Amino acid sequence: MSAVSPPVVSLSLRVQPSSGPGFAHALRDGDTTIGRESQNDLALRDNRVSRRHAVITVADGRASVTDLASRNGTFLNGQRLGDGASPLTTGDVIRIGDFSLLFEPADAIPFALPSAPAMREVLQKAPEEVVQSSARPDAVAGSTAAATLAAELEKKTRILGLFYELSRTLGSVFSLPDVHEKVMNLLMQVTPAARVVIFQILERGEMRPVASRTRHQAADAAASAQEQPLRVSRTVFDNVARQRVSVLLENTHRDDTPIPESLRLEQAHSVMAAPILGRKGLLGLIYVDQDDRLQTFSAADLDLLNAVAVQAGIAIDTVRAHEALQREAKARENYERFLPQQVVDDVMRDPGKEITPGGTRLVVTALFADVRGFTTLAESAPPEHVVDLLNRFFTLVSEIVFRYGGTLDKYIGDGVLALFGAPYPTERDAVKAVRAAIDLQRALVGFNTELLRDSHREIGVGIGISTGPAIVGFIGSETRLDYTAIGDTINTAARLENLAKAGQIIISETTMQAVDASVAYTPLDAVQVKGRAARLQIADVRWKR
Repeated sequence: MSAVSPPVVSLSLRVQPSSGPGFAHALRDGDTTIGRESQNDLALRDNRVSRRHAVITVADGRASVTDLASRNGTFLNGQRLGDGASPLTTGDVIRIGDFSLLFEPADAIPFALPSAPAMREVLQKAPEEVVQSSARPDAVAGSTAAATLAAELEKKTRILGLFYELSRTLGSVFSLPDVHEKVMNLLMQVTPAARVVIFQILERGEMRPVASRTRHQAADAAASAQEQPLRVSRTVFDNVARQRVSVLLENTHRDDTPIPESLRLEQAHSVMAAPILGRKGLLGLIYVDQDDRLQTFSAADLDLLNAVAVQAGIAIDTVRAHEALQREAKARENYERFLPQQVVDDVMRDPGKEITPGGTRLVVTALFADVRGFTTLAESAPPEHVVDLLNRFFTLVSEIVFRYGGTLDKYIGDGVLALFGAPYPTERDAVKAVRAAIDLQRALVGFNTELLRDSHREIGVGIGISTGPAIVGFIGSETRLDYTAIGDTINTAARLENLAKAGQIIISETTMQAVDASVAYTPLDAVQVKGRAARLQIADVRWKR
């Protein structure tokens, strides 16, 4: 007897990130690589995911998962994988970074519809199959009274008007509850629905009711279905969610009709459901039912539900895109408080790019600015005054540094370190640094006037500037990194700032060589600074008008 070949089973992963919609990924025979790089078969954009993180192997209808020595590990049903392959069974959950991957068959279990004689209306349609199911005017002109035709046309005109209003309104709505309310309102107007329930896929991939409406509900009808749970047919639900088709069930209470028990319990005489699809797959579904035998759904109602579901999918995608843009804008705003704009642009261009310790050798100009006599000021002034003064001073310095394209490296007590030429050096970095220092000294004149008006003391600032090579990049540990510069150039600028008196700008010999004729300075005697064997040639920048 010849061997019987095992049935071919299509397998898939239901991928769900920590936020946003999930999607399905079909598994082919052989290896499916998973990782952060786009070259993988399944790319997961998450810094906790390694470039090549794991591999799923499918052979003879069986699947296994193997961790590829990833940094943060691969977890199967909560247990971290060791070496070697681990078999997968239906319902297993793989955890990689912030992603959950549910292993399941790709082919949905067929919907057990009764035979045609047992049920009068059974329709299934994909959203793209929305058609006008009512009779055309030329087909009914000879058999339908003019009044009936006029009423039909009036109904169509009203429905088209409602859809236009829905699309126009949803185009300006940026809140999911508002989308749900608009959708439910329209369905109550254009179909005989007694009840509407909207489901959405939430963060962890589960489908949950997020809004419901009954025809007899109060005006405040955008009530959450989670507050007043409403049972729906699991059979209908699973069919729509898995096969991505809309369904219409009619005459569900006939004794000879094998329908789901939940429909009998809810006394639902007619049921419709349609998937809500977005750019990346299934977003949720809309479920409507009717318990009045005289108010049943028709094929035209199913087309209307499909059309509403399409509009809902577009609106939900729009809302989520708007929310993503808001998050990106907030993230950029937060990054720009600590990192140079060019670095922020790189991070936002590729959010999945891993930031690791390391640096690049660059020629930069370092500027140190420090408040003179701050220790005495802090001892004699209330802490609230000291904090207010520092915040105002740092704001002034930051605005000037950014105006000249500098990078604000860090605040050090009552001082500031700024870099010019990081991460992208230019020939005029030294000039920009000196001009920023001059602007700061000049701005302090008006700044001190404001301090006196607000009962603060005047302050003076000493500035040191040096130009030369430094290692620039992310310095620190795996858990805490700072974008900064390391090297003798930075140390020299700090030593010169210590030499500078209030109102003075001292530059090194390398900075003197790097500036142009627009910078006026007076050479000073060479000095011996800590950490250098040779005496250092320095100069005092002339900035006072």
